[in-house]
Amino acid sequence: MKKTNLLFLALFSVASLASAVEKLPPIPHLHPSVIQGQLPNGLRYLIKPIAPQAGQASEVELRLLVNSGSLGEANDERGVAHLIEHMAFRQTKNFGKDEVKGLFNSNGMRWGNDSNAYTNIESTNYFFKVKPETLDRGLQLMADWANGDIVFDAEELNTERGVVLDEINLRKDNQQGWGNFYSVLIPHSPHLDRLPGGFEQDVRDLPPERIEALYRKLYQPQKMTLVVAGDVPKNIEQTIKTLFAKAPMGDQASQYPALPLTPKVRSYRASPPPWPHTEFGITWNFIQQPATDAAQLHLQYIAMQAMQQRLQKLASKDEQHFSSAQWFDESGVAGRERYFSLYTIVKNEKLGDGLTQLYREVRRARETGFSDAEVADAIASFALVLKNMSVSNETWANSLIRSAKFGIPALYVAEQKAIFDPATITPQAVNAAWQSVVTTPDQIAMILRPKDSSSRTDGDTWHDEKLAAMIAAVDAETLPAQVAQADKPLMSEQPARGQIVQTQTERGVTVWTLSNGAQVLVRTQRQADERIGVNGRFAGGALALPKEWRFVSQILPNYMMQAGVGDLNTAQLIQAIRNEELQLQPIFETAQHGFGGGAATRSFEPLMQLIYLSLAQPRSDNTAREKATTQAYQSYWPNGPGFNQNLFGAAWPYRAWGSVSDFAISTEKLDQLRAQLFGNPAQLRMVLTGVADLAQAKDLVERYIASIPPAKPTAVTLLPSKIEPKVQSLSNTVLSERLKESLKTFTFHDDKYTVWSVALEGVAANTQNAFLQEGLNDVIKQRLLTTLREQAGDSYTVNAWGEMSQYFGPTLGLEYSVTREKCGQALVLAAQELRKLSQNSVTDTELKAMHEFMQKGLDNGPKYPYWYAYSQMFHWVYNHDLSWVNPKPEQILTRANVDAAAKSWFVPEKWIVAADACKTLPDLTVLDQTVTAASH
Repeated sequence: MKKTNLLFLALFSVASLASAVEKLPPIPHLHPSVIQGQLPNGLRYLIKPIAPQAGQASEVELRLLVNSGSLGEANDERGVAHLIEHMAFRQTKNFGKDEVKGLFNSNGMRWGNDSNAYTNIESTNYFFKVKPETLDRGLQLMADWANGDIVFDAEELNTERGVVLDEINLRKDNQQGWGNFYSVLIPHSPHLDRLPGGFEQDVRDLPPERIEALYRKLYQPQKMTLVVAGDVPKNIEQTIKTLFAKAPMGDQASQYPALPLTPKVRSYRASPPPWPHTEFGITWNFIQQPATDAAQLHLQYIAMQAMQQRLQKLASKDEQHFSSAQWFDESGVAGRERYFSLYTIVKNEKLGDGLTQLYREVRRARETGFSDAEVADAIASFALVLKNMSVSNETWANSLIRSAKFGIPALYVAEQKAIFDPATITPQAVNAAWQSVVTTPDQIAMILRPKDSSSRTDGDTWHDEKLAAMIAAVDAETLPAQVAQADKPLMSEQPARGQIVQTQTERGVTVWTLSNGAQVLVRTQRQADERIGVNGRFAGGALALPKEWRFVSQILPNYMMQAGVGDLNTAQLIQAIRNEELQLQPIFETAQHGFGGGAATRSFEPLMQLIYLSLAQPRSDNTAREKATTQAYQSYWPNGPGFNQNLFGAAWPYRAWGSVSDFAISTEKLDQLRAQLFGNPAQLRMVLTGVADLAQAKDLVERYIASIPPAKPTAVTLLPSKIEPKVQSLSNTVLSERLKESLKTFTFHDDKYTVWSVALEGVAANTQNAFLQEGLNDVIKQRLLTTLREQAGDSYTVNAWGEMSQYFGPTLGLEYSVTREKCGQALVLAAQELRKLSQNSVTDTELKAMHEFMQKGLDNGPKYPYWYAYSQMFHWVYNHDLSWVNPKPEQILTRANVDAAAKSWFVPEKWIVAADACKTLPDLTVLDQTVTAASH
């Protein structure tokens, strides 16, 4: 064992003995509306009452933080803390078999969607949401976990061991990646021997009495914090005191001691698990001891913001080696240490040059600090973010848990004036805070490449000695002070104003027809803090492209993101909107393309300006085209053309493009295709949701959307062509033989997954069928989550989806992960569930749950402006009137409609399947028997 390990364990032992009667101090500077307290047994609670706004669903977020994780395991217990977390969802003293799952599947909630847990090295975290009417049951469940009342039933323990063992097998590569990352982040730490995934033999062989003993060792009340945020009753605090007082205080410290810093600047080359990079980039990372002063921490945030904005301005220059910059607070990745990261995207894969330049700028800022103007700019950016924070139960709950973990309030839940008052912050204080960050001895230079990149770069040759030589060389340079650089405005002049020529108002929505032919549908705010959502759509997508250019569907979105707009390159654009709250990104799908995004009300006009520039003044950029082409190839594989190619054959617009040469195109041709797809506003439909001021929206629509120039008379608009499925050509209709034929015919890109799919012929694309599609997909997903997980050991990853278009008809799909050994068994189980659904439809309980699930989605739509606008666009396009505006699930998902769809859509003999992991198959003839009763 390393010397550092002995020191850590010695500290841990002393802390354990000294803290048996530990009284935790209140978290300072929390918002006064937060109720905080501690029970005599040491359990801490934080309560944030939040009344729902008009039109908003009433919900309560619950969190339980246990400051024990895999670090508390013995050598033969590794992975068992994770197993205990799984057992918490099986059975407790007050929840019998399936009752925990029943709680999570009530009132529109879903097990796995609205409830989950995860085990880290230093903590175990439980979180779920409930309706107010089930709050007492939700609190009782968390109290059972906290009070030592998880039941370790032998049969259920055996089932859950299988699930965890399968997760270990499925996640071996990810576990190895975490191990490599931690070996650099926290070298010589005991954490390296206690990664939460654990070992198969320990999870498989540890006897039940040892598992329960570990549970009681790790789950001691003084190590726990309960968080409740949402629509709570006035007596909530008394309820908590009654339910959570059972367990006595234990003998463990409330938290593990902080890790010592590593006094060395070092290098890391890979794609670390926390950040699945898709681009070549570099980060410079600063690790510090846990913060004890929230005000000082937020001065450090402002300093990091100033550094980001300096780097971003530099990135706008062509001669720089990086194209954009951001900073992140990654604290909590290993423990409670503060962990700041400067991240830059590198041009032309020149990672070594980018790393050298990044360190040069870090050194320059370390020696000269930031100017008064830079500090003022950073404060302004930070203040705007705080000013427009939305009130969210989920965000409050997560922020309170983070506050409990680190002992100081996250800014979201703080009494902000106490720790962040722009009027009192001086440049001297910010520069002093920057020095405390940049002079830490614990620093890591990370050289990052896309996970699946095979290209060789200069970054592959970097190691600690080369890094040290680079630092010494840069430190020997004479660096001039930073030169101030002016920003370019987003728009330098206003376009010629267009007009709204027709207005239709019905059922609470307004539709405008514009002078250039575009149409805009507007929905006003349903909730007081609702942000603006936007979705723009052109009929087209990959099906509109000529066959020889369909690979452009993979390139064009990245190209549009990276080419910039007007006379602004991407770095200049980022700088121009840095103090705005908005996002806008291109969308390119099979039969449509366009854009989507959102903004705070204060950033409504810049959002509309950006839409105008993107459509009326797109920018050509050869470097962006080269980069987008490389990224398209790297991201396309291993994803491949998608499973629908098996349904539609050669008509499906995505092909097995296997090399960069398959994506060869000139910038001129790419710009031409972009103009054909996006250049005719008469083909544009646009949705705006969350609009607070209809008069303002009308003004902005006329100024920026109606002003987009009409297509030139000679321009050719590309439109999609209709395609038909071809899978009915499979010869067998007997299920066992059809599956064998399907498995021989079709493949999937990842042999850890099995994929089922069907094309629904003769089914219209409209709101009713979309509701049926989503509701029944949820039913089959919930059934498979239980069946596969408990009988085939599958681990949670069951996905059900559907696509729908008037150009290729609705499709349904299922995907689940499974081990090679159980692939055949899972195949039979999935086929049986499809048949049960087709022959017996849904139960009354499931039908009620469908209504609640769909209604919850409708109620919560305004919380997610991007997807809310996207869904509104779907309904608008696929219906002939505005009858869809206020849908009622119980009127759409009637017993007759659901039964008819289940009977027709889920007949397994109509589906195809690919399962590359199924090298051997069980007897499939069992599937040819008739199912006479539903098991759900």
